[in-house]
Amino acid sequence: MPTGTANWFTAKTFMVLGKLHLRRRKYAKALDCYRKVTRLQPQNANAFVKIGYCLAALGRHRDALNAYECALQIRPDSTSVYAHFSLALERLGETQTAAEYLERALRSSVYVKNPTTAAYWHHQLGLMYSKLGDWKGAVAHLRSAVEGDPNETVLCNLAIALWHTGDKDGCVDAYTRATAIDSGSVEGFYGLGWAFYNLQRYAEAVAPLRRAIELEPKHADAHYHLGMVLLGIGKPEEALGLLREAAKLRPEHAETHYAIGVTLAAQGKFADAIESYREAVRLRPDYAEAYFNIGVAYSELDRPEEEIEAYKTALNFDDMDVSTWGNLALTYSGQLMHSDALQAYRKLCELQPDNEMGFYGVATSFGHLERYDEAVPNFQQAIRLDPSFIAAHEYLGWTYAELGKFSDALDCYRSAMNLAPNSAQLHSELSEVYKQIGNEEMARELRSKADELRGDGADPALPNLKRPINKEPVLNR
Repeated sequence: MPTGTANWFTAKTFMVLGKLHLRRRKYAKALDCYRKVTRLQPQNANAFVKIGYCLAALGRHRDALNAYECALQIRPDSTSVYAHFSLALERLGETQTAAEYLERALRSSVYVKNPTTAAYWHHQLGLMYSKLGDWKGAVAHLRSAVEGDPNETVLCNLAIALWHTGDKDGCVDAYTRATAIDSGSVEGFYGLGWAFYNLQRYAEAVAPLRRAIELEPKHADAHYHLGMVLLGIGKPEEALGLLREAAKLRPEHAETHYAIGVTLAAQGKFADAIESYREAVRLRPDYAEAYFNIGVAYSELDRPEEEIEAYKTALNFDDMDVSTWGNLALTYSGQLMHSDALQAYRKLCELQPDNEMGFYGVATSFGHLERYDEAVPNFQQAIRLDPSFIAAHEYLGWTYAELGKFSDALDCYRSAMNLAPNSAQLHSELSEVYKQIGNEEMARELRSKADELRGDGADPALPNLKRPINKEPVLNR
């Protein structure tokens, strides 16, 4: 038998043996077989491809690239080799180049004629584009993958990509199809519940999240999100149990401890909430929202010094947050720290120039500091932003009275009373202005009316300065 024929049979035998080892996932043994083939047949491109595949399976992706390059030198038009080459590049972190190679492979009509094979590679390319943040590109290829092989894994990846492109309904539909194809799809049920939560369709989120937990009892994310769903539909006790279970399953997850704090605060358990928030910031020291909520909890416990410190810490990590500056300013005002309040309100106005409460706060701070001339334009700006702002008209009138501009003061109080004709406070203050200008008759008449109006509950002239209670967790994928 000629030597060439002997080599051919030997190489064929090693190719068969290599295939058997691959089926058993014995990659090192398969690699040895394919290397023997290339020694016998240095131009066997398929053997080099298999060597690359084995090396990749063993985590040796740089060596895999070398094997694929050998295959391309033999068969430079092999789109199959380009596809495998791209996967090795992707594993090495060269995702952009990998995507370009795989695009080249998929443009070959010969290579994509097998729908199942094409679907696999479209799926891989869709994942690459997802990693690159090209969500539209990801959707296009994942849709092609679904057409060729509509399995639940591809549908779940498609759902995520659709969400990122803004197609929320498409996302829900993809997750729904995934769960229909595979009733045991943990990722499908979890994703569907997650999507419903973020669409504020809380009642619809409950069942799929419960199913995900049933399928995988240690699914920390499913416990976490179901807890937030139940909190959203007014079941804080059950929510707390699920969140605490999530914390046991994944104690290093700061957001879970934060969510527990939010739940406890919603139940009025502010001291316990602070403890959970503290654990969240221990795990994530730059967690500005947690420091904000610590401040709110201390406010509810009437501990202003610790409240202020919490807000200031929050601002160290996010000095652009309007809510934190607003709460800090209010707390400074409540503690008669008017210079500090002034600076906080000024920052609020800088960040949110259409916020009438910011300018109102600046103005009242100037008033408390007896800087009345500086208070006036800020009250006027608050009124320009909100002409129905009763307190701004009222306190601008008071400021004009302090400056001795009684005509302007009367105009402001009249504007306020047009907005709140049944305010005892406005009648009482206006009586004082008339008293100052010597009109005792009008002053007595207004005092009498004020006495008549008192006792009817909240005065409509008082501004609403309530703080937000909590910042709830933001749930993203």
